[in-house]
Amino acid sequence: MNFKYYAINSAGKLENGYIQADGELTAKNEIKNRGLYLVSIKETSKRGEKNKNRFLLSFGLRQRLPLQLAQQLASLLKGGVPLFQALTIITNQVEGEKEKQIISYLRDEVKGGSSLSEALKAHPGVFDNLFIYSVAAGEKTGALDTILKYQADLLESRAAIRGKIKVALTYPMIMACVGVGVVTFLITVVVPMVLKIFDRANQKLPLPTQILMAITNFVNSYLFIFALSLGLALFAFYRWITRNPKGKQFWDNFVLGFPVFGKLYQMILISRFAKIMGTLLKSGVHMLQSLIVVSSTMKNSIVADAVIKMSKMVERGSDLSIALRETSIFPPYVADMVSVGESSGNLEEMLANVSDHYETNANQKIAALTSMVEPLIIVILGVVVFFILASILLPLFEMNKLLVK
Repeated sequence: MNFKYYAINSAGKLENGYIQADGELTAKNEIKNRGLYLVSIKETSKRGEKNKNRFLLSFGLRQRLPLQLAQQLASLLKGGVPLFQALTIITNQVEGEKEKQIISYLRDEVKGGSSLSEALKAHPGVFDNLFIYSVAAGEKTGALDTILKYQADLLESRAAIRGKIKVALTYPMIMACVGVGVVTFLITVVVPMVLKIFDRANQKLPLPTQILMAITNFVNSYLFIFALSLGLALFAFYRWITRNPKGKQFWDNFVLGFPVFGKLYQMILISRFAKIMGTLLKSGVHMLQSLIVVSSTMKNSIVADAVIKMSKMVERGSDLSIALRETSIFPPYVADMVSVGESSGNLEEMLANVSDHYETNANQKIAALTSMVEPLIIVILGVVVFFILASILLPLFEMNKLLVK
């Protein structure tokens, strides 16, 4: 198995490379034996077998459990409850069986002398690098309760953004699905019955009716083949953008450059970058390590590569604000605010302000887009239904004129 890793050497320099090992644990031990401080590691070879934990874990658990653990553990530790006892209390409180298994594992590992951050690494499908390194920083500084509170706030903010996007898209998606269903029913059931009448009349049909007949014949003859071909094409495209680095880079670049929605996506990414960086720095994580962790949390490869480039500049001695100016992803406003924070010694506060600024703008844009999408869908459906009705009524009017004559 091949693994790509990022690590900090004894001179404090960031280095990366590849290592072959029988498993991830063996690779980590080998890197540790080389005298390196591991920042992140990821398998690059194709997996023949998925980790059994990832089979068991659902997407909802990944979103739910870290927030629940951070909130409850922060409250208990702040109240003076020892870590082992706090994990025991949380184990008794959680309701889901999978949640109990994971928290029980963490409790048992801590009881056996392991640190919480090391125990968390056994469940990469639930706890990401950001969560793990924040906990590790809290353990080193002795402020685990405070850092867990920061993590809880961060996770709540991310959940709130996801919730707003889902709410904003739910009603338009329902309208679109109902509209497509109604139009499909009309074309496949109602329209063919009416068009049979026109065929028997042997009269010249208006252009809109001829177009409708062509569409109806195509849908009824090739709908299954078309749907199957479209499904296979989408599946192949999805595999390409998720398995092929060039495909993923193409898709990420396309999304960022997409009109209207690309700008919104960029705002969300910038807000996420600033909030995570501020949280890590506030937690006591080193600047270079914070950038590496942030890059691993960025779903967009273009932004992730930009953050890696920034980390290399910071490693060579550049300020974060200068590194930000060298990228095309982050607007000058971000670099200006970071520069002010570096000068005043309030970098974490400035990053929080940047995050709030872009989060507010993103929420306003989501609301504006939602108000535009709903009437747009109604207009499109109205035009389609009007076209179908007009295509049916025009020949009827012609037939009526002939009967009158």
